[in-house]
Amino acid sequence: MVDVPAVAVELIELLAIVVGAGAASTIGILLERFGFEAAVGGDLVLGLWATGMGLLALYVGIVALGYEQALPRLQRLSAGE
Repeated sequence: MVDVPAVAVELIELLAIVVGAGAASTIGILLERFGFEAAVGGDLVLGLWATGMGLLALYVGIVALGYEQALPRLQRLSAGE
């Protein structure tokens, strides 16, 4: 079995978190856009649902993954711990 250094594992995890945060944020932006277009087009229920889901996806991408997961890992890596 190949012994992978801890720094390499940490970098791979950080990359996965950053990609996930980017994907969730992108989905959130697309849902927000769709929700506003649906509301303006007259479908208020669909617009509100899509806007709510977009806000949830943006929260997951920015706060849950970005601020609470990626930022502390990045600070730990830059500090050399």
